Amino acid sequence: MSEIKKCLENARQSLKDNKEAVEKSGESCLKQIHTLRQQFNAIFDRLEQRTVSEIENRRSSVGGKIQTDIDRIDDVTERLQKLFDDFNDGGEKNEATSYIGFTKCDDTIWNAKVLLQEFNIKDDYNMLFEPYKEIAENLSSFKMLGEVISDIREKPLPSPDQVFKVEEHVLHNVKMVGDTRTCCISSMCQLASGEFLLIDNHNSKIKRLNSKYKVTSSCDVPEHPRLVCVVEEREAAVAVNNISKKRHEIHLFRIRSGGLMKTRIIDLSYQCRGLAHHSRNLYITTNTSLHVYNISSGQGRQLYSDETAEYTVYRCAVSPDGSRIYITNYSHHQLITLNKDGTKLSTLTHPELQDPRDVHVTSRGHMFVSCFDVNTVVQVVGMKDGTQTVKPLTGKKEKLAGPRALCFNSSTNTLVVGLFENDNIVELQLKH
Repeated sequence: MSEIKKCLENARQSLKDNKEAVEKSGESCLKQIHTLRQQFNAIFDRLEQRTVSEIENRRSSVGGKIQTDIDRIDDVTERLQKLFDDFNDGGEKNEATSYIGFTKCDDTIWNAKVLLQEFNIKDDYNMLFEPYKEIAENLSSFKMLGEVISDIREKPLPSPDQVFKVEEHVLHNVKMVGDTRTCCISSMCQLASGEFLLIDNHNSKIKRLNSKYKVTSSCDVPEHPRLVCVVEEREAAVAVNNISKKRHEIHLFRIRSGGLMKTRIIDLSYQCRGLAHHSRNLYITTNTSLHVYNISSGQGRQLYSDETAEYTVYRCAVSPDGSRIYITNYSHHQLITLNKDGTKLSTLTHPELQDPRDVHVTSRGHMFVSCFDVNTVVQVVGMKDGTQTVKPLTGKKEKLAGPRALCFNSSTNTLVVGLFENDNIVELQLKH
């Protein structure tokens, strides 16, 4: 009783700590918004100052030109008035004086006419302000100042060499209305939100599951999708491998709260049997070779090949630091370890490692392998010191009929298994 009470107290304190962390992080988010608003204000202040300064410069320049013209008119008007006054002063004028006066008057009138003609062909002065419509249009296109993300912190996991055991297995149905065939889950990955993406090969769909393994939405993809992996926090890659139509592609999707939006298609000249990602590099297996493709540069190359059998390079996974690449050799019942340049470092064989299909490495370095034909999942230990060996994780009691895809749920310490031609996925609740 006392032990349970203590556990409850610890759990309560942990939740209080989490609540306090949420409050603090929320305050930090609000401060970020305030800072962002200040930055926007500073930007708009600067734009306003520059625009006002330009208006003042233009007004001063144009106003100066207009004042010059006014001064010219005043000068001619003053001279005409002076000539008019001279002619009407009442004094006597001889012929020579009258001629000189007439000549001056004629010249001044001619200059006035020229000046008037000049003003007649000049455009009217005016100033207009036309705001850039793009500013308002771009700002109005945003619904918020940014994206609000709830960060899910991973619980501390034991050492990569810590052996897990299955405490319980739970089935979760992933069949949807509209599915015309029995589900066949060939690949899975977990999003930063705690949700999951599943590839249903037989129904040609990407299925999105919440953290409770309930299907919330789906997205149709071309026939024979095989694999899915997270590329960045809100981007996923899906491999389509239609051998009969010679269609081998990687589809990139933007992950949104409302669904998935396809952003790009990468055409491949080879099959895509396995898919993994690390630091903008996609690692792609083709049954007998391993290729790396950089998403940013669009450049790719072959890292490794083995032509001794049909399925020597089946699926792949990458270590958390990117220094190791693991591939399953389905034909020879092996797990191959390569360095990041494709050099073979080791080959693991073991009686329990039969018909290995999928290989999955967690963020803490734990490795799991699905053995398709013998219906088991094994854990590979000794990763840290290089003395790799295999520990059976499951047996017949877990009812893993044709395990194909693996995904570790870091928030609950559970391993999720996708099955061949089965409407259920299996959640293996682990303990150590």
